[in-house]
Amino acid sequence: MEPTTIILLIAAVIPAVFFILYIDMIDKQKPEPWQMLFLAAFLGALTAFAVTKSGLPFLPVELPVTEGHSLPESLSIGFIKLAIPAEAAKWITLFIFLSINKDYDEYLDGIVYAVSLSMGFAWIWSVWFMTDAIDASSFELVEKCIYIILILVPIHLASGTIMGFFIALAKRKYKFRNYTLSLLLPILVNGFLCSVFFMLGNHWAFYLIAGILLPILSLVSYSQIFKLLKMDGVKYND
Repeated sequence: MEPTTIILLIAAVIPAVFFILYIDMIDKQKPEPWQMLFLAAFLGALTAFAVTKSGLPFLPVELPVTEGHSLPESLSIGFIKLAIPAEAAKWITLFIFLSINKDYDEYLDGIVYAVSLSMGFAWIWSVWFMTDAIDASSFELVEKCIYIILILVPIHLASGTIMGFFIALAKRKYKFRNYTLSLLLPILVNGFLCSVFFMLGNHWAFYLIAGILLPILSLVSYSQIFKLLKMDGVKYND
């Protein structure tokens, strides 16, 4: 394997691994077994591979976005080609995985496993995204890394956190409502964000919005994590 290829694969996996380690670090009361976190990430990767190679008219789409699309085209790409197949496939995989996972015994575990699975999913798409840059210029490599760090990984982190949050709530009450929200809200978040970025293209507003959305998505994720920690009876002060 060429050194450039190895570097690209490492660059693609680092953001996903970081968030898996971080979300597991927060789960101090009863950390999940490493093998189960690895299995969740592996299943997410398999799910991404299956969706990408399914032969259905979803993927691939051209990234990075050099020119903006019209609103109808952006909505079609953002929802039909990306958000709906990705989030539906992740939801089905996560639901089956949690239903047979004996270590899924805390509310926060819903987010821990959902994020692990989503990061495995994001890793495969990051690899697919970066492999097109093997012969690219240094500027194009940096540009693709920016898309992964600011857009691709945060979108799947946010959608995974939301998905895990409502699946965890379904353990307590309102199962149908919470399971429905655990699927629909990630689709809406993923589809909306992707649509915005495909509509803007490689415009300065893209980077401005990305810089604004990144802390907002982080705050949303934190708030949901702390709610589940409270439900688990954990006082988290770090």
